[in-house]
Amino acid sequence: MKNIAYMLHASFFRAAACLTATLWACACEQQLPDSKIQGNFYTPRYANGFCIDTGGGAKTLTVVNPFQNSKDVAYRYALSDTPPKRVICMSTTHVAFLRFIGREECIVGVSGAGRLYDPLLLAACARGDISDVGYDNTLNMEKILALQPDAIFAYGIAGEFSATAAKLEELGLKVIYIGEYTENHPLGKAEWAVAFAALFGCEQPTVEKFAQVAATYEAVRDSVVASGASKTKTLLNAPWSDTWFVPGAQGNAAQLLSDAGGESVIALRNRRDSYPISIEQACRSAQSADIWLNVGQATTLSELRAMHKLVETIPAFRRGSVYNSTARMNPQGGSDFFESGTVNPQLILKDIVKILHPELFTSDTLTYYRQLKDETSL
Repeated sequence: MKNIAYMLHASFFRAAACLTATLWACACEQQLPDSKIQGNFYTPRYANGFCIDTGGGAKTLTVVNPFQNSKDVAYRYALSDTPPKRVICMSTTHVAFLRFIGREECIVGVSGAGRLYDPLLLAACARGDISDVGYDNTLNMEKILALQPDAIFAYGIAGEFSATAAKLEELGLKVIYIGEYTENHPLGKAEWAVAFAALFGCEQPTVEKFAQVAATYEAVRDSVVASGASKTKTLLNAPWSDTWFVPGAQGNAAQLLSDAGGESVIALRNRRDSYPISIEQACRSAQSADIWLNVGQATTLSELRAMHKLVETIPAFRRGSVYNSTARMNPQGGSDFFESGTVNPQLILKDIVKILHPELFTSDTLTYYRQLKDETSL
């Protein structure tokens, strides 16, 4: 899910446009042994899902396997000297990328305006300068057509958006798949800003800006290693109905925890996506946790307590050592963690380091995270 609802996603393309699924070997050369793809114009340092090529006098953005569990599928987009001026974003992460590269003024439509956090864009939606086009199977095709977008930035969970994309293309609209949410590394997600920049012809400043983000992230990570601090035992996630979903060892959450000097008290399986275990099993493992992170939608200890009766058996809960990425949320539920946090993993990492090892960043305040309290203490 995007934003767990959260994991919910031309004229400049006209004659030269191509949106064709091919074997990735035809789109980009496979780089072994880590299976990154490489382009002769730009090869990502951390991302696995895109590259930029030049060949035959044309520049091409190739997006590889943009859906969960997709394999050997690539979409190729011919890049033009005329950048898009009107775009629709199907995910709040796309909004963050456009702001990162300085092209947010091109946004004329979004999917689910209520999920936005950015106050300026929310104000633009309220004025009618940006339209809400709906989401999933309830997209307002008439409104999308009326907006006359040059491009629609989309995502697909296991290809679920494909049928809708086909309808949009039948109407003469250009759909560009963005697969940042499939990346294993937080910096891999952020590096998709370069893919956006390629579509708008502003690669160089974006590459430099991303390099600064990566350098800061790496410096924070390395400072934890240099400190020699012991791994902080950490409980991740929270009950959901009668299940506890655990992040995979190859996913972003596990990478952030490791880079911040933490260790999951639940053994993580070698996979990218989350997987379910019983609440009883999770609570048994939780007995040794020093810190509890990422507790779903909970903003107070009372809300967390209401999720399941066994929550109160967890020592980190009783100590109040519970933190969630809800410091920047608006009343409508829009979360900046899932918006600007996508392009600022260095700030997320610093937050988690400060929580797990407060002695390393004593003067810094938290950006996206906050410690949960009872309502009476708020």
